[in-house]
Amino acid sequence: MEELTRREMIGLLKEELVGHLGVTDGSEPYVTPISFVHSGDALYLRTGPGRRLSAVEANPHVCVEVSRYAGEDGSWESVVLWGTAVLLDDADGEADEAIGLLMFKYRRAFTATAAFSEPEPLAPDEVVVKIPIERMSGRRSAAGFTAHLRPGRL
Repeated sequence: MEELTRREMIGLLKEELVGHLGVTDGSEPYVTPISFVHSGDALYLRTGPGRRLSAVEANPHVCVEVSRYAGEDGSWESVVLWGTAVLLDDADGEADEAIGLLMFKYRRAFTATAAFSEPEPLAPDEVVVKIPIERMSGRRSAAGFTAHLRPGRL
């Protein structure tokens, strides 16, 4: 196991398309996949009503995991970060900027750009969630795992 540098962690956050948001829903942990964008020292995501948003509103202390797996040799990299989520009201335009960054990130990720439209304003029940990064750690596996030595296999 090796530690990632801050630069490597930020690179992973900028490049990977799917993360996992961990929240506390009452006394129960709840994890969901998210589309996100990294900007400055924060992550942004767009969401609507549901269990995830209700949990963030009730307890804004969250955790996000983003990872990359190399199937050819079984190696992986992972970043885990913690922060206190903020629901943006867009009084200063930060939510609109985040939506634009999200659209740009995911437009670039797919070759069929026609599938994406211009960013639209938030619907009345949607919010942009900002997660300022309070702390972060990153690790990578040693490269070259054989099938019987891959992580998770005891």
